Amino acid sequence: MEDKPLLRKIFHSDINLDDHLNAAEEKYKFQPSLTKKLDNHADDFTEMTLLEIVLWKTNRYPDFSDDLLTDINDLRKSYSKDKARPLLRKLLALKGFDLPMASTVLRFACPDEFQIIDQRVYRFIVEGEDIFKKPYNAELKIEMYFKYLDRLKEVCDQYKIPFNKSDRIIYQLDKELNAEHPIKY
Repeated sequence: MEDKPLLRKIFHSDINLDDHLNAAEEKYKFQPSLTKKLDNHADDFTEMTLLEIVLWKTNRYPDFSDDLLTDINDLRKSYSKDKARPLLRKLLALKGFDLPMASTVLRFACPDEFQIIDQRVYRFIVEGEDIFKKPYNAELKIEMYFKYLDRLKEVCDQYKIPFNKSDRIIYQLDKELNAEHPIKY
C-alpha cells in the first residue's frame, strides 16, 4: 500500500505562499461572470441579489441569452410543438439545466401544455416503472418528456385531474400514498 502524501496546510513552513497567492487568485474561475457581478454589487440587496447568491453558491447560475427569452415568450403567446422542441433543446444545453429544470421553466411558461417531470409523478403514472431514468442524450430526453406529457394528459383525462395542476396534485398523491417507498435513484 502506497503512503499518501502529507496533506498540505497553510501553516507548513515548506510552503512559500508568495509563489502561490497571485496564481491562485488568477486561476479561480468559479462562475466568472456572476462572481464579477456580485463582487461589484454596490446597491442595496434585493430578492434578485439573494437569489443570484444562492445560484452562485450552488453553481446553478445559467447564462440566458436574449434569444432564449424571446423564444420562451413567443411560446407563451402561441404554443406549438414545433416551437417547444427546439426551445427544450436550448434549455437542456444550459449549464445547470437538465430535464427537471427545463420542464419547470416550460411548465411556468405554458402550464396548460407542460408540467414538471418529477420522480414521484413519473412513478405514480407510468406502469411498471418505479425509477425515473433520464437518458443522457438530449434528443432522447426530449422524446421521453413528450411521451411523459402524453401519458400525464391521458391520466388527467381519465381521472378528471386538471392538467395545469397535475404535477402538484400527483406529486402529493404519491408522497402520501407511497410514503413507505423511498424514491430510488
